[in-house]
Amino acid sequence: MQNLLSRIYLWTKRTAISRFSLLFIFLSFLLDSCVFPFPTTVIFVTVSLLHPARSYFNALIATLGMVGGSLIGYTIGHFLWLLPDGNFTQLALYFFHHTPGFTDQSYHYTQNLFVTWGYSILLLSIILPVPYQFYAISAGVFDFNLAAFLFSTLFFQGFRFFLFAWLIVRYGEEVKPIIEKNLRIIALICIAIILVMFILSTL
Repeated sequence: MQNLLSRIYLWTKRTAISRFSLLFIFLSFLLDSCVFPFPTTVIFVTVSLLHPARSYFNALIATLGMVGGSLIGYTIGHFLWLLPDGNFTQLALYFFHHTPGFTDQSYHYTQNLFVTWGYSILLLSIILPVPYQFYAISAGVFDFNLAAFLFSTLFFQGFRFFLFAWLIVRYGEEVKPIIEKNLRIIALICIAIILVMFILSTL
């Protein structure tokens, strides 16, 4: 287990210092917000801790990835999610059957959040244990104003990542040695958080 975690950490570290690190961040957040849940916050924090001075730029790339992925998710929800009779399309069923944490119960839960809270739910999305692709697809299904949805994504998700970036710039060098010395514990905590988010999103 320790060897596996060490290899994962070293792979992330090599990616973070490679010329593809920004592309890695962008694609991770783009895919997370439209088709497949990634531990993107963990990725962002790890990469930024390795390069604290670049944290704000990483936050910008992460935010743009979220906005781009949200546009794809919105398009999927608007055009490809439901049949004229209201049933799910084959694409939607594929998501439900093959994407971890992506269930029809979670989808309907997110829809209910939109009905109850409207756009304000996008503010809560930065703390609620629901993958962002549910918000993007639901917004498309409900035909929410696209410009307002993308602006809300840009503002609220941008706030989250720039807040992380500020914390890393302020405290990053102090906590980096702690992370490297306690890799196994931190990895297990991250896994536990992801599992809790998965369980809560299916309730």
